[in-house]
Amino acid sequence: MKIIYDNIIYAKSQNGGISNYWFELTKFLLNKNEDIAFFEQQAALNNFHRKQLPIKPESIIAEKSSNNILSRLSPVKLTTNEYFLYHSSYYRPVKAKNAYCEITTIHDFTHNFYSSLAKQFVHNKLKYSSIKNSNGIICISKNTYKDLLRFCPPKKNQKVEVIYNGVSPEYFKIDDLNKYEPYLKSNNITGDFLLFVGSRANYKNFYFAANLLKQLPNLQFVVVGAPFNENELKVLGAALLARTIVITNAQNSELNILYNNAKAFIYPSSYEGFGIPVAEAMKAGCPVLALNNSSIPEVAGDAALLFDTLSINDFKSGIENLSNKDFRKEIIEKGFGQSKKFSWQKCCEETYAFYKENYNN
Repeated sequence: MKIIYDNIIYAKSQNGGISNYWFELTKFLLNKNEDIAFFEQQAALNNFHRKQLPIKPESIIAEKSSNNILSRLSPVKLTTNEYFLYHSSYYRPVKAKNAYCEITTIHDFTHNFYSSLAKQFVHNKLKYSSIKNSNGIICISKNTYKDLLRFCPPKKNQKVEVIYNGVSPEYFKIDDLNKYEPYLKSNNITGDFLLFVGSRANYKNFYFAANLLKQLPNLQFVVVGAPFNENELKVLGAALLARTIVITNAQNSELNILYNNAKAFIYPSSYEGFGIPVAEAMKAGCPVLALNNSSIPEVAGDAALLFDTLSINDFKSGIENLSNKDFRKEIIEKGFGQSKKFSWQKCCEETYAFYKENYNN
């Protein structure tokens, strides 16, 4: 099977869930020794995940343009005479003279709910074009599939399958937490803390998390992600900043230490296509508090504390309830069981089977 991967996500971002997804698929296919080539530009090499991939230089079809915006808006043009399967990491269609099989993964419809009309128009023009031209469509959750039916219904001849994201085996329960005390102390983590991981875009409700922490003066606030911007610094304020730690570019092994040691992981996001950090936290034995919406109930099941509204009092009560050892143990045990439903191996094997199903038709 001739496969061509479009690595645009690596040039578009330096990290993140979609980048992680693409990294896992690529790693799986490289181990399969498939005939695979990669369409990418030089900027991709700055990506956290791309740096870890042993892609041979002869497998790379270099982009002529180094302009990221122009590359993002232009279709991938291929001149190969072979029949091939094409999969873009982020909604970039392909143009080729010969026949080919195109696969698109739909991660979410966040732009439809939270972006400006101008940004939504540009994003959806690319996304919907990619969807409509595809032989096969992968949705990363049932909720994403529901949104697909609402915003860009597939045609009858298109195959659509829900294939859940995975969670890395690098997340697990640590038996001897004392062994990792030096890591915590090196990051000035000296007591109980709440953990916030990932993007702080508006719909992630980071400011809600900050206001929650203001009501919990005995807890530290550990944020894994980009450094704070000026507005975030103002909202946090001097008092909360004094007990807030920001950790950037955390490796899986480091994040696993944080999940294992946190009092709880708070994930007040208003919308998710999947929500990989929820699965990571559960697999590491960290209680999860999140909003009961979009894909979160699918991922969390009954193994998290889910709330219907962004209520400081509700989240605060949930955190206080975790002080009950029996209740905390019950939530953690449920999390271990629920997280077993998600693995990158399962995700990749199902995706590979979907490739072959579409390639041969």
